[in-house]
Amino acid sequence: MTQTEPQATSTGPTASATRRALGVFLAAKAISDIGYALDFICLSVFVWERSHSAFATGLLSAALYAGAIAGGRLGHRYGDRWDRRRVMIGADLVRMLMLALLALLPDSAQNWWLYAAVALIGTGRSVFEGTLSAATPVLAGERTQAVNGLLAGLKGVAFMLGMGLATVLVPLIGYRGVFALDAGTYALSALVLTALRLRMREPGAAGAARRDRTGAWPLLVGAGLAMLVVLRGLDAFGSASQHVGLPILGTELRPESPTFVSGSVWGCWAAGLLLASFVLRPLAKRVIERSPMVVFCLATMVMSAGFIGIFWLDGWWPRLLCAVVAGLGDALSEITFKQAMQRLPDDRRGRAFGLGQIIVNSGFMAGLLVTSLVLQPDWVPQWVLLLHGVPLLIAAWTAVTAGAKSQAVPAS
Repeated sequence: MTQTEPQATSTGPTASATRRALGVFLAAKAISDIGYALDFICLSVFVWERSHSAFATGLLSAALYAGAIAGGRLGHRYGDRWDRRRVMIGADLVRMLMLALLALLPDSAQNWWLYAAVALIGTGRSVFEGTLSAATPVLAGERTQAVNGLLAGLKGVAFMLGMGLATVLVPLIGYRGVFALDAGTYALSALVLTALRLRMREPGAAGAARRDRTGAWPLLVGAGLAMLVVLRGLDAFGSASQHVGLPILGTELRPESPTFVSGSVWGCWAAGLLLASFVLRPLAKRVIERSPMVVFCLATMVMSAGFIGIFWLDGWWPRLLCAVVAGLGDALSEITFKQAMQRLPDDRRGRAFGLGQIIVNSGFMAGLLVTSLVLQPDWVPQWVLLLHGVPLLIAAWTAVTAGAKSQAVPAS
């Protein structure tokens, strides 16, 4: 169904009201992201405390990313035709319901319901994020890059707050209280989206999408974005190495408190997200607008080098500095990835971002599986170097070729 939200003009009170409404929406999303960060920590610890099984804990991540892949498939197939606002509200309500049931069900039912709930939470997040990325140029207009940067920065804030709150809230209100609180954050996001009625699609775009049968992959190849998505998937595959390797590194560096190492590294990574989003992105605005592909490749190289440095450098402060560097690259790669993909027409962005969700989440899930099966504690640094070294080298080659092509094009 084609959306019929009122259009805002570029000047006057309507534009000002639209900016305020967008700010309210982004604030509500940041609160729901804090809820996701709480989920990220508490669900894994909850399963471990209930089962004391590494298999059960690993299965939780598998369920989350399997759900995210399913959400990507939905976006890939229907994302150019569905009502974006209603679908995002639905994604929030699904996540709210899953967590509310986790908070209310008895212990025996929690154990079997948990994995289905986590899978649907992953589906909801994938659908929401992919749809928002496709809608951002309509929501933000000329401020699209700034909003992309703001979203990346708010994610860093949410992860820092959510991970910190997890250590405080569980002793105070228990896991059921945390699940209920998380459900409330998604309810707030859905309520804000319902009240604001933001315009999220260009007029006639849904009808054009129904007539356009082009697949997402030929679309990306034709637009010169296929390598961008492949690199994103390879980077996700490589990122599994630090997710498994950091707990091992923590046990090696601080056997008495291994979680301190992981928390400190991820906290510095989140600080890098903030620095890149609010300081570097504005400074590099023109470069990002002109050559998002090249900046994406360079940012991917910086991110990979940062994560490699965490495991290869000696000394506590050099490792934390590398974590900040990894966060810098991570934020800039995310911003420029969206910036490049958002140049596609509105009636084609949904399928493109849906395919991106499939590839990224499949890459991360495959990386977790391979890493969990083959990684030995004695060669964590070598494994991180291998898994991040491959996308680093491919990104370097892609940056060189993309830069050469841009120089070869005569100026108009």
